[in-house]
Amino acid sequence: MSGRLAQFNAPHANMPSGWQPQWNIAPGKPLLILRKTAGQMECASVLWNLTPGWLKDLSRATFSARAEYLHEKPMFRQAFAQRRCLIPVDGYFLWLQQGQRKQPWYLRRKEGGLALAGLWERYQLDDGQYWDSCALITVPAKGLASRLSDRMPVALNAGEQAIWLAEHTAVSALQPLLLNADSRIEMTYPVSTAVSNPATQGPHCCSPAGPAQTLN
Repeated sequence: MSGRLAQFNAPHANMPSGWQPQWNIAPGKPLLILRKTAGQMECASVLWNLTPGWLKDLSRATFSARAEYLHEKPMFRQAFAQRRCLIPVDGYFLWLQQGQRKQPWYLRRKEGGLALAGLWERYQLDDGQYWDSCALITVPAKGLASRLSDRMPVALNAGEQAIWLAEHTAVSALQPLLLNADSRIEMTYPVSTAVSNPATQGPHCCSPAGPAQTLN
């Protein structure tokens, strides 16, 4: 499963103040999401670790959610119905087990970024302060991603994005949308094992360290 994302190209005209490009985002760190607010698309910086407002033990927060169980798991059920978002990325990382070591691979389109399906929540404190958080949604891996892992994030095309964000979309239609979405990954290649350290940042995180694999 992908536990790292790259967001180094601004995905929206109105970016949150203080945003900086990130090439190796780990769970628990801030990342950008796109969500509908009062009918308008908003770009917001949130914590990548979903914390519903009712959650008492914050150590139970999770950065990913399996599409197969969104409608039944209390952690995701309400956000699935009411607080869906997109996580815009330039690409994401998967780790391939090779003997005693894990080799990171970077997955991307040949041109342009990806819009990953996500859920967001708001955690309200007693003093009125709050923070927003999110989780990305995963499905069984397809295409190039299936060579590296058994799970992958859900990447949506433009039509699927509109359906995913629309308030009127029936919840019953959302799970098939997620499970039937194409991989949209067109290229993958190994990168430096330094990426395994979440403190490693910079464009070199996404630079090839070996031959690329592409769709035929």
